[in-house]
Amino acid sequence: MPRRKRFSEKEVQILEKLVDDGRMTYTHMAKELGMSPAGVMKKVKKLESLGIIKKYTAIVDHAKLGKGYKYIILLKTEPGRHKEVARKILNAIEDNVLEIHEITGPYDVVVKVIAGDQVELNSILQRILEIPGIKESNTSLVLDTIIERISIVPADLRAKKITA
Repeated sequence: MPRRKRFSEKEVQILEKLVDDGRMTYTHMAKELGMSPAGVMKKVKKLESLGIIKKYTAIVDHAKLGKGYKYIILLKTEPGRHKEVARKILNAIEDNVLEIHEITGPYDVVVKVIAGDQVELNSILQRILEIPGIKESNTSLVLDTIIERISIVPADLRAKKITA
């Protein structure tokens, strides 16, 4: 396990602000936190260099782009083939994939995909099921998303003495 780094309360507050709004300017953040913009920038650069902040991205409304349906696909694989299957899924349906995870439990891989309609979903499933090593699949339509976040700052990091 990597060595734990110590973070200041201000660094955690900056991280929280960026998780909430990745486009927030250093000047705006500095005003809210009682810091200078240069101080904010220095702390952001530190968080980036440590790999805590991995990247900045836009969150897209897929429905407005014609991909309004989300599906969760659970897969059982032949023993020892889950990693290979997961990689091949990405290659087969990359344009529809939101997430792919290797998991524990009765299934080995979970895939979250988007599709515009049932025809597109059928095409996605056909491409997945052509991959050698898949024994079983179970697909569910996401009816409603209560919360969907790309990132969070865990509550236990908000204490005065912070480690990561």
